[in-house]
Amino acid sequence: MNFYAETKMKINLADLPLRYQLQAQREMKNEKPSQIAQEPFEARGGVKPCADTPKAVVSNPEPKTATKKRRQPNKTEAEYNRTHLGSSGKYEGITLRLPGGSRYTPDWVTTVDGRITLHEVKGSYRFGSHGRAVTAFRECAAAWPEFKFVWATRQKSGEWKIDQWS
Repeated sequence: MNFYAETKMKINLADLPLRYQLQAQREMKNEKPSQIAQEPFEARGGVKPCADTPKAVVSNPEPKTATKKRRQPNKTEAEYNRTHLGSSGKYEGITLRLPGGSRYTPDWVTTVDGRITLHEVKGSYRFGSHGRAVTAFRECAAAWPEFKFVWATRQKSGEWKIDQWS
């Protein structure tokens, strides 16, 4: 005999406190929570609702939809798109799955003469994630030779250093 069958207890509804008896009766009748909360105090047997008693649900006339907010380029990425891509780049337009299971999403994607070019843009300040970005970029360039890869870094002077991998 399994543990569940040995420890399973049968509870008589009359053995429960009054508030739990009423709650169980309501649930057996499949009443809606809004109907339960609107019952007068006397109809509930003069018992105050406990914390686990369902409460009235106020419906919102315009329910919120779970929409994912679209990411926007930062100032450096937007400047690169304006000055070097002629505002024709598609921001984070593709995500590539790398052989190790990780993913890489370049900042900009362009198509010139039928060839897809992936652009990674970095500012002069080096964040802690810079090393991981360089590693993923190089791994991606090795794994996907059919794409052209561009690594663009904006220098402190405002000039751009652009490296290309074919």
